[in-house]
Amino acid sequence: MNPQDGVLWSRNFSLSCLANFFYFGSFYLLLPILPQYVDTLGGTAAQVGLVTGLYTMAAVVVRPYFGQLADRSGRKKIMLTGAGCFTLLFMLYGLVEAIYPLYILRVVHGLAHAAFLAAAAAYIADLAPSARRGEAMGVYGTANVLAMALFPAWGTAVISRTGDFNYLFGLSAAVAGLAFLCILPVRELAAAPAGSRPGAGFLTVGKRREVLLPALALFGGATTYGAIIAFLPLFAPQRGITDIGIFFTAFAASTVVSRIFTGKLSDRIGRQPVILPCMALIVLAVCILAQLSSREMLIITALLYGFGFGAFMPTLNALVVDYTPPRDRGAALGFFTAFMDLGITAGSVILGFVGELFGYTAMFYSSAVVAIASIAVFIAGMRKAGVVNHE
Repeated sequence: MNPQDGVLWSRNFSLSCLANFFYFGSFYLLLPILPQYVDTLGGTAAQVGLVTGLYTMAAVVVRPYFGQLADRSGRKKIMLTGAGCFTLLFMLYGLVEAIYPLYILRVVHGLAHAAFLAAAAAYIADLAPSARRGEAMGVYGTANVLAMALFPAWGTAVISRTGDFNYLFGLSAAVAGLAFLCILPVRELAAAPAGSRPGAGFLTVGKRREVLLPALALFGGATTYGAIIAFLPLFAPQRGITDIGIFFTAFAASTVVSRIFTGKLSDRIGRQPVILPCMALIVLAVCILAQLSSREMLIITALLYGFGFGAFMPTLNALVVDYTPPRDRGAALGFFTAFMDLGITAGSVILGFVGELFGYTAMFYSSAVVAIASIAVFIAGMRKAGVVNHE
């Protein structure tokens, strides 16, 4: 038995993965019914986008700060604060009677989201054995994907059967509460050895090539993700395909497989030999999607995209950790993961204008161009920095 197996599959790691599953489960319970809820409040289609965008942008702005705070105050404390607030805020949705108070609630909820994610990413990075970091990141991320595969359908079914939004808000709070309870027994890990100098600020850390370049690559991949999530439900029916759910099922299954196997592969052969082919798969899948003509084509796209994106983010994440000292990991990962939200926002909002003016085919091709440009910058920048590979 590998002596690191016990470290990777420790109680702390297992509970963290379970917390991640329940945390994102509560998030995905609410996500698919938000447009319906906004509609009941008299909101417009534009306000549906704003409700989503405010949440994301709030998380983007403060996530690096919470990462830095986790470096100074401890990972577990910030994880508990984020998960606790995230749980309680679900109970306030039922009290909202107009669209503008919902804006405020979504901003505050985004702040709690940022706190949990930034601290949890740093906690897993500290916990993972260095020789199995890619595998650990992949397994941890799989919990999120499993939640995405299961909970949206549950949330939709609840509303279809009961029509009771308050019941769903309570259910989301209960699931988020399970995430909080999973965190309680985990052991706090010191972000830096006692007596060491304080970590650098997140802006200082973000200027380092080994953090900034992976963040830009993540932005490119996340832009394609934002475009798909926001506009596939509108694009596919135009091509005569109404069963959109099959895409997300195939995407989730492929992502799980990818994260389990490619994380371990990146530990053996290095990060970039995994990152680059996965980015190529992302670009290929988006280009195929732009020419969508059948259900079978949609499934193939989902499998290719899920495998590429499933390995892409955790391997980039592991690359950032490889070159970041423990005292700066919270700040570095807070900065890095914020680019996921920025990319999703760019794909769903900015490229939305491209789709409106030139059509969805042009929009998907444009997202592929953004992804190609980001990976070109990543390759050139890493070579210039002398970071050709990591083993």
